[in-house]
Amino acid sequence: MVKLLLILLSLCYFSGNTRTQDHNDLCGTYVPSQQWEDIFSVYVQQFRNNMGLRTNDQFVEYTIPVIFHVIHSGQSVGTFPNIVQAQINSQITVLNQDYAGTGFNYSTYPSNAFVQWAINQSLPQANLDSLGRVKIANINIKFCLAEKDTLGNILTEPGIERINLNSRGWVNPNTFTTPQTLRAYFDGTIKPGSIWNVRKYLNIWISDKNAAVPFTGFATLPPLSTLPGITGGGEGTETTDGIWSYTSAVGSALLFPGGIYASPNVRGRTITHEAGHYLGLRHIWGDGNCLTDYCTDTPPAFTSNTGFPVYPLNPGSCGSPSNSPNGEMYMNYMDYSADPAKYMFTYDQAVRMQTAMLNSPFRNQLGTHGLCVAVLGFNNEGGNTPLGYELFQNYPNPFNPATEISFRIPEQTSVSLNIYNSIGEQISVLLDEIKRAGYHTIKWDATEYPSGIYYYQLMSQSIIFTKKMVLLK
Repeated sequence: MVKLLLILLSLCYFSGNTRTQDHNDLCGTYVPSQQWEDIFSVYVQQFRNNMGLRTNDQFVEYTIPVIFHVIHSGQSVGTFPNIVQAQINSQITVLNQDYAGTGFNYSTYPSNAFVQWAINQSLPQANLDSLGRVKIANINIKFCLAEKDTLGNILTEPGIERINLNSRGWVNPNTFTTPQTLRAYFDGTIKPGSIWNVRKYLNIWISDKNAAVPFTGFATLPPLSTLPGITGGGEGTETTDGIWSYTSAVGSALLFPGGIYASPNVRGRTITHEAGHYLGLRHIWGDGNCLTDYCTDTPPAFTSNTGFPVYPLNPGSCGSPSNSPNGEMYMNYMDYSADPAKYMFTYDQAVRMQTAMLNSPFRNQLGTHGLCVAVLGFNNEGGNTPLGYELFQNYPNPFNPATEISFRIPEQTSVSLNIYNSIGEQISVLLDEIKRAGYHTIKWDATEYPSGIYYYQLMSQSIIFTKKMVLLK
């Protein structure tokens, strides 16, 4: 039987000062129907059987192009809610770090986290790290800002469509005072009026909201439309598929301090969480008291957690199976803990997301249309830049044919600075054999190259990292 759909209205703590009011982080994603879950679970089991997975290294690598629809009412760029490109860039960096298992605060994972619980549950080695903990998984899914629009034109701001709602005759989203009316307006008007091809792009809408609306994000589930009759569980459609987020929950105040955030604690985990739903994950507490999220390596939780919990949290709060002696996994992205307190997905969650990418008709073509390139496997922006290294380039520029690239290195070493085009072909070596620490500035003469997306990469004996730039003539 198909269960009645629920809208999740459990509060989440989102500490710190806000722009205008106290801010609660709450997810408005629909609870999947049991019919959807039953079919999806079959796909998960088929995935395990067919792929013969043992370690994350065997997961297929996917890259998902993202388009942010920035909804505003005529504000200039940099004025809320029309946020700057750099704040959105920081969100992509967060996604790539979080889905690689190297997100902010992942190194604080307790050395004995869930070890005894894993032993009690006889978890397979694939679910554990070298210390016997439930491991922080590398999902092997990457995200990149779309470089082309639906007509194949180069976007001057990668991954961004700025939409003045006044020009569309739309009502400002901040006028809706209930979760139901806000979501209904997005699903009925804004999404259908602005959505890009759901088989090519992950659509993310960001906007203001009324303080009376408690949630900061909602997503659609991966549809299973190859099987007729699977409806009513919050699956995406051709006109609604994607994610909505409150603008002030986008990006990271750590990576881009100049942004506009609901709290100093914003680390971009709202969209990390909603992208989990978009890829088939359930809330860590199973959307009820001690219910299942269909992942064997996530301990049961009595309900959602908020704020900044301390490990171990609530041992014995659930039985059958018991979560003793290690308690609840509040650091999982699918809980409601504060952004800095969350830093992990598990192996079984990775299996579910990989299953969605393989089987959902709105997911299995993502990244196959040449809309963006995860060049050399590195984030577009320098969020992971090692201590002491910096690359400087206003992004998006657009830069003129004679541009300067500056960088700082902390060591005396041989260095090369290489330029790549949008498909990853090396087209120029700008500088080689620097053997002194400190700042360096060089010029790249791009007069012979067409307008478009380019990447410049610094390589030394100890490090390699990449940034993006836009050439317009």
